[in-house]
Amino acid sequence: MSENTTIQRSEEAIAEETSGRPTVAPAVDIYENAAGYLVLADLPGVRGDAIDVRFEEGELRLSARRDLDDEGAVAAEFRAVEFRRIFKIPEDVDAGAIEADFQGGVLHLRLPKAKAAQPRKINVRASA
Repeated sequence: MSENTTIQRSEEAIAEETSGRPTVAPAVDIYENAAGYLVLADLPGVRGDAIDVRFEEGELRLSARRDLDDEGAVAAEFRAVEFRRIFKIPEDVDAGAIEADFQGGVLHLRLPKAKAAQPRKINVRASA
């Protein structure tokens, strides 16, 4: 992957703690192929309606909230948290075609490259 087309973590602060719960960066894996990028973010214990993904000004912003009802728990190591990550996205991403789905505690973000940035086969016409 070339340096100028790779998704990069933003140097900006991840988040401010505003809700009294800890803010953490979820573990993320990023894959690239000729068609685009796949971002996998681990969000254990998060419900789908507690996830917010935004793409604006060249940045992909991911935030999620894990709420827990630990009333009556004898021991509780799994806590309520805010997840936040920000990534700078290459210009070759087709922002209008970004897709997201959430299953098994993992957020799948598909960021397709614009058609102009994708490789294509050129047919060669030969005359006899």
